[in-house]
Amino acid sequence: MPEEGDSSETTDTAQNASSDEPVEEIEKSPFPTDKYILPEEWENPLVKLWLTKVAINSRILCLSDAFNNTILVAIIIAGALVGIQTYPGMESDSALIAIDNIILVTFCVEILVKMVAEGMAPWRYFLGPEWRWNNFDFLIVMLCMPFVDLGNSIALLRLFRLMRLAKLVRKIPQLQMIIMGLVGGFSSIGYILLLLFLVFYLFAIAGIYAFRENDPWHYRDLWTALLTLFRASTLEDWTDLMYINMFGCDTYANVYVGDDSRVVDNADYWCTFPQEKYWLTQIYFVFFIVVSALVMLSLFVGAVTMSMTESMEQMKVEDEAKQKAKMKAKQLKKIETARAATMGKMIVDENSSSTSPTAKMQPQKSERPEPSRRLTVAIGEMVGLGNPEDDALVESTKMQRLMLGAWEGVDLSGMLDEEVRKSFKNPVRQGYHDISLKAKLVVEDSRFVNFITLVIVMAGALVGIQTYPGWGEDEITLQCETDNCRLCGQIDFVILIIFTIEIGLKFIAADHAPLRVLLDPWNAFDFLIVVGSYVLGGGMITMLRLLRLLRVLKLVKAFPQLQVIVQALMMGMASIGYIGVILFMVFYVFAILGMIMFSANDPWHFGTLHISMLSLFRASTFEDWTDIMYINMYGCDQYGYSAWPQYCTDPYASGAMAGIFFVIFVIIGGLVLLTLFIGVVSTSMEEAQQGQRDEAEMEEKVKELQKERDINTEEIAIYRKIFGMLDLDGGGTIEEEELRVGLESIGKNPTDDELTEMLKQVDEDNSGEIDLAEFIQFMYNMKVGKSAASDKDYEIGKKEFQKRVEKRKKGELDEEEEEGEKEKGKGGLPGQAVKIHPS
Repeated sequence: MPEEGDSSETTDTAQNASSDEPVEEIEKSPFPTDKYILPEEWENPLVKLWLTKVAINSRILCLSDAFNNTILVAIIIAGALVGIQTYPGMESDSALIAIDNIILVTFCVEILVKMVAEGMAPWRYFLGPEWRWNNFDFLIVMLCMPFVDLGNSIALLRLFRLMRLAKLVRKIPQLQMIIMGLVGGFSSIGYILLLLFLVFYLFAIAGIYAFRENDPWHYRDLWTALLTLFRASTLEDWTDLMYINMFGCDTYANVYVGDDSRVVDNADYWCTFPQEKYWLTQIYFVFFIVVSALVMLSLFVGAVTMSMTESMEQMKVEDEAKQKAKMKAKQLKKIETARAATMGKMIVDENSSSTSPTAKMQPQKSERPEPSRRLTVAIGEMVGLGNPEDDALVESTKMQRLMLGAWEGVDLSGMLDEEVRKSFKNPVRQGYHDISLKAKLVVEDSRFVNFITLVIVMAGALVGIQTYPGWGEDEITLQCETDNCRLCGQIDFVILIIFTIEIGLKFIAADHAPLRVLLDPWNAFDFLIVVGSYVLGGGMITMLRLLRLLRVLKLVKAFPQLQVIVQALMMGMASIGYIGVILFMVFYVFAILGMIMFSANDPWHFGTLHISMLSLFRASTFEDWTDIMYINMYGCDQYGYSAWPQYCTDPYASGAMAGIFFVIFVIIGGLVLLTLFIGVVSTSMEEAQQGQRDEAEMEEKVKELQKERDINTEEIAIYRKIFGMLDLDGGGTIEEEELRVGLESIGKNPTDDELTEMLKQVDEDNSGEIDLAEFIQFMYNMKVGKSAASDKDYEIGKKEFQKRVEKRKKGELDEEEEEGEKEKGKGGLPGQAVKIHPS
């Protein structure tokens, strides 16, 4: 069978296999082409019928997204059921039992379909390429069957059901990639683990000889000493260990009791031979913490997280490639829509004798859209979202005008606004369009942006001031009772008016599609704050205060650098969502295991599923995790429940099993996964900062190029706009294909060799792509090359013009030459249509 990840590539082929000629399609597909699956290899008509109608269709079903998604949902529901059934009374709930039986039947059907999909060799389900996962699935399903007698062990049945969650890793390729990265990391850092164990082993034996008599609780034997040192390496109350042995167990008692408190049941707490080892203890623990916690354990965690980060990076690269391809396809579709729009499209007639930089408009009727499409567009226009086709046309035409203007050396961008304005027949509509353009200028003006930033800072400061007594509303009456409070209220009202004007200007600047402003998350956030500030009040004063506080977040939008970092963090959060899934699965599995093992002895920490997960989260942050461990190692009657004896109803000492449970969980949940979670966020921050540095370097290159080539600021601004439009995938560079789209939009169709040669002239790093600075150089070269050609035409035309003048004076100009002179501009110079030279 194909690998699980290949399902998307094989589905189409598989679907074709169900047509009238399934055998021929199967031969072309990546399926195993052997006698066990191909009907033509068998003479028995029943076998042929079985393979054609059942086996091949089962194979198609196995590869379909619907089948795999159904199994995925069943796995999630099965995992949730295990947790729900841990609560009192849920184990015997008839509805949950019915759902669990349906899940079991679903998994049985999955196994059956996959076995049938192997054709006449069903044993390949157990021996094929995916034999590990298939055998695991089969074993779990069999153990959960009603006829399997597990006695009265409900805990064992829960454990088997819980193992179904492991199927989730198989169904989600990204999770499998991370897990494989984790396993690969462990296999590659075996020597680090060995060295870490040797350090623990040496310090454990040294600690036993030095501290066992004074501190038997922590150093009575090798196992206990190793566990104590692991605790110290996580920095969990390691100073308690040090002080007990620095000052003696009688002076710094901690877990120990004196003679007057000794009973038979607390013999482990007796301080029998107190000893003070002041200097030796300090040297021992400081040296161990530095070597183990700050060096060796960090090295171990770093090695594991690096291997998993590599898997995440690979996944991130794939996601970015998909995102770029999606964006590029979307932009290309927008350009094609604009070209085929009903309004017509702009093309340049290269065969025209006119060399004017303005283009001709040739109307082209496009196919009438589907009724559903027309209805969607009509509704969008009614609610203020605009017409996507019209907007695509305007955007494409704008790019054409900018490209053509840059190519010809003139500014045509203003012509588009005038044409759009004239397209409105209603004078009121024309007037509103003019107002929207002015509003757009105001919104984009740096002075207005800086003013709004200042108001945001004032709003943030005002929220802090209003927390002081006498400056905010009374907590009981919810009314202002002081002059200071009323002053703050007046300032807050002015700030609200300013924010209202800001969002209103943005709506007006959007012209015919005001609601499209809300498609920007930041604008939607601003709008909600403004509306909420007007609506909320009275008893909802707390919500109003929260909204005022949220105004401070507008600073993120006000500072582009800060916005880049926040956006990068959000992108990072999306990419590490899978780590969050794995982290949740680990907590979930360990929480249920903890309930199975410790709920009777330790109901405070493992009484219910949600409390168990909370206790494990506490342990993963190393907050007194050893207290939870010792309670279950020694029993609630011996440790931890002295203040709540009423809860310790069924004490049980799990001994080494509790220690192993918590050590494994702390390593996986606290040292690896949680650290990796934070590490990927840090990586995203680093990438954002690198992006800022790259952007700063690019701006510096543009400034140097502008100064060196003497390009004015207006031209640079136009080149920036063109670059942004041509960068279809948003990657910050323009590929040859993207540049060709721009050139074709103005009627320029260079050959592949010509375009490649033009790119080579500016592609400094030979990457096959050009950045903003290289694009500006490219446009400059095109403009200079055209100007040089125009100068040459001008000189040739000047000589011809002088000859015609001489002939006219002598009366030697015949009728043919007179007619040709009129066609060339009534005696003008050939170069004048493109470039006007000074006399």
